[in-house]
Amino acid sequence: MRHDRRQSPPLFDGDLNPFTFTRVVKISISSEIIYCHPLFRMYGGQQEVKGNIPPEVLSAAGHPQSVAKVVSSLSNNDYLTIKQLSEDSGLSISQVSSGLKQCRFRGWVLSTQGAVQGKGRPRHLWELKVSPLELIRELETEAKTKHMILAKAVKRLRAELDK
Repeated sequence: MRHDRRQSPPLFDGDLNPFTFTRVVKISISSEIIYCHPLFRMYGGQQEVKGNIPPEVLSAAGHPQSVAKVVSSLSNNDYLTIKQLSEDSGLSISQVSSGLKQCRFRGWVLSTQGAVQGKGRPRHLWELKVSPLELIRELETEAKTKHMILAKAVKRLRAELDK
């Protein structure tokens, strides 16, 4: 059975036994459980995380690469325009704006208007609204919640198979 990369494999892949008319069920759970250790433990237990958040942490937690790189760039700098974010993260401007939209929906970033330089509309300056420590704790909570949901589903499946 071939699957598209974007599509996860089926939870049940069963074959009908022609002699007993029972279904042989093979369970496959392909979802990875990712537990992100808080970064502040790596820094000797400090309560304030200094420096940037690596994009790999957000990518491992299931966020798109655009969100991961935008948050990483903003955690490194105070205020950035979309153009500066694009140059810093290596993403196109449309990918940066898509990542910022998702970050704004989650409440991670804040936009303010910068000073006007010459004619025209003032530029939007983006900053990270939450501290890196709060963001890591939120990711850890999400990972624990996903783990609990998956553990309950496996427990429910085992109970169904034992009947």
